[in-house]
Amino acid sequence: MKTLFKLFLLLFVAAAVAGVVTVVKRRETSGPVSYDEWPTVPENPAA
Repeated sequence: MKTLFKLFLLLFVAAAVAGVVTVVKRRETSGPVSYDEWPTVPENPAA
């Protein structure tokens, strides 16, 4: 029972660290979002 508890605690800590790393990476890669102008989209020549 003690070993099972240690394993669960280790998995919990690993999941928490992975979650924090994911949030930090997502925050770094997301650039500023501007809602004042439309995104540049190439025109469709077939239209």
